[in-house]
Amino acid sequence: MLQKIKWMMSAYSEHKVRLLLLIILTPIHAAVFMMDPLVLKYIFDSISDQNPTLPRYLQFLENWARTLGLSQIGGAVAILILFAATTLVIYISLQGTRAWMNMRLEWIFRQRAFDATTELGPDFFNKFRTGDLVTRMTDDVAEKLSWFACSGIFRFYEAVLLVAFGLFNMLTLDSKLTLYTMAPLPILIVVYIFTSSKLDNRFDWLQSRISLVNNTMEAAFSGMRVIKAYSREQMWRRKFERIINDRRSAEIKAVRAWSAIEMLYTHIWQFGFFLVVMFGGAMAVTGTITIGDFVAFMVYLRIMVYPMFDIGAFLVKGRQSAVSIDRLQAIDSFPPMVVNRDFNTVEIDFSQISFADVSFHYGNENRTAVRDVTFEVNRGETVALVGRVGSGKSTIVSLLTRTIDPTAGAVRLDGREITTLPLESYRDIIGYVPQEPILFSETLENNIRFGNGDASNESLTELIELAQLREQLERFPKGLQTLIGTRGLNISGGEKQRVAIARALARQPKILILDDCTSALDARTEEDLWAALDEVMPDMTCFVVTHRTREMQKADQILLFDEGIIADRGTHEELLMRSELYRELYERSELEEQVKG
Repeated sequence: MLQKIKWMMSAYSEHKVRLLLLIILTPIHAAVFMMDPLVLKYIFDSISDQNPTLPRYLQFLENWARTLGLSQIGGAVAILILFAATTLVIYISLQGTRAWMNMRLEWIFRQRAFDATTELGPDFFNKFRTGDLVTRMTDDVAEKLSWFACSGIFRFYEAVLLVAFGLFNMLTLDSKLTLYTMAPLPILIVVYIFTSSKLDNRFDWLQSRISLVNNTMEAAFSGMRVIKAYSREQMWRRKFERIINDRRSAEIKAVRAWSAIEMLYTHIWQFGFFLVVMFGGAMAVTGTITIGDFVAFMVYLRIMVYPMFDIGAFLVKGRQSAVSIDRLQAIDSFPPMVVNRDFNTVEIDFSQISFADVSFHYGNENRTAVRDVTFEVNRGETVALVGRVGSGKSTIVSLLTRTIDPTAGAVRLDGREITTLPLESYRDIIGYVPQEPILFSETLENNIRFGNGDASNESLTELIELAQLREQLERFPKGLQTLIGTRGLNISGGEKQRVAIARALARQPKILILDDCTSALDARTEEDLWAALDEVMPDMTCFVVTHRTREMQKADQILLFDEGIIADRGTHEELLMRSELYRELYERSELEEQVKG
């Protein structure tokens, strides 16, 4: 629990002044507020001629009232008004500060979680689904944690102080009657002990159901074309209805548990009213205490109902927030696959990139993706990575882009391991076009400029020509300002690939990685693209993951992968003559291209 508190309070590191304000003003507000019943006692005892006195620490106010020429009761009323004005000003300051911090903490927690995800590798996104991450950064942060981290804690702090000041003042009036008032406290402690684990389970189950709803929606929206193509709309409606009913059931169970426990806290404490009325009334009648004492006790109990409610809410919301903190800490504590050892930015140049006995295996899987891979590529060369599905080509791409690091061996630029280079500087020299281009819901221009926000309009025009996008742009009414829908659903696969190529080239990379990125292009467009790339690639090292015959033939070197190792290497002609696996892949690719026309 202490670790959770430290994690939560670390968000205050940049807001120490506001934190100090809350810490100082809260006890002042509680102390002033809990003096009202003492002044009321003074008024009632004055009316009943029972020789009223104010506590020693308030007698200076009584003297102040007399200097104003006020009567005994009039002075007490003036003191009440003074206390009311003071508590109002302090309360407004506290409420405003707490509300501001609630919003600020929501931003901090969400930004912290998002920043952590951007540093993590493929293993993280294999474990955490998109909908679950969205739930953690929205519902867990906004609905469960941000209010508790400020208002919840400081309302509890205020409630404890109010109860403490109230009990202190009540003890000064009559200790025996105060003990009657405290009778419900042991019962409340027992209730908390026996209900805390049940609340944990209810809240954890609820958050998992919310995540499942978001996962299902994300999967449905992303795969809507496939759902419609296979006429599975009814099936998905039934599935979503079942999942949303599970969430509703989890919500109802959590609310029932929460409401029942809050009611217990509130009503058990109100049992003190019965004891005070019964025993305090008898004591007032017999003269053991004054009428003012009895009134003060009743007012104190009335005031302390709401603090006890806040204490109960804190205990309940605390269990709920603890679950959300666990879910956010799971993101924070997830180990990154790549560690940046140098945060300085440097200009990187090289004449050769090499793999030396590189192996990689996924930690949670009992399999090796690539094993003992060794090769060298000189600046300006084009290398084709070919092989069957699952042979290790994509892992080599991930190692080149440093989204993962080798578990054995080393990737080097001119003999220097890339793990010793500043990560940002290294990735700045890479242009990457994935097999399935990911475009953002932005304009075409912004998607291209994503590769280089400083690209001039002239270079943008050149990139469009290089990527063979000019004819497509002419067909769009708004040209470069055409807004792309989610994941580029309103443009074709070939157009998405061209935009992704233009985006990669905008970086003016020294290493260009093309991961089967021309599969959606027709033969003429592909030929024009490669002709254009040849003009800009003399100094660019190019890695091409491909099964296209034209790309294989153009490569200076072909690396043939099979079951995670380099089965053979050489030029197209050399491999065609000596490798049966390469001939099989080449002939299959040639046949596919002929079928496609």
